[in-house]
Amino acid sequence: MIPYELKTREQRYRSQWRAYAIIKRMRWITLILGPVPILWDNVIGPLLTQLGAPEFVTMEDLAQALIFEVLPLEKWVSRETFETIWPHLNNICTALFVIFLFWSIQKQRAAKAAAKGVAELEGRMSMGGFGGVP
Repeated sequence: MIPYELKTREQRYRSQWRAYAIIKRMRWITLILGPVPILWDNVIGPLLTQLGAPEFVTMEDLAQALIFEVLPLEKWVSRETFETIWPHLNNICTALFVIFLFWSIQKQRAAKAAAKGVAELEGRMSMGGFGGVP
């Protein structure tokens, strides 16, 4: 009974950590596509320009250069469509970033709880029996 329970808890532990890793990656992707471009284009860029720094490229310009120059994707999306979609993409990714932020906190707690469950059961097993009874 105990090895089956241990195997079940270990599977739960691994699945929790896999889910947590995926959510962390998605959190970073949405951060880069959502809040960072909005902050750069609306706050940091204009502030640096006011302080006398040369005008920097906006994140929209950088994304356009990547999409149309580095990765020639013009057959899938036109420049006009990109310019229409870009603000909506920023807003959606910002909302998703907030969701992934809270979801990653919840998933991290669940993964730690699953790890504690595995460690607890292994500790009981090493004591010579289930629940510490030989």
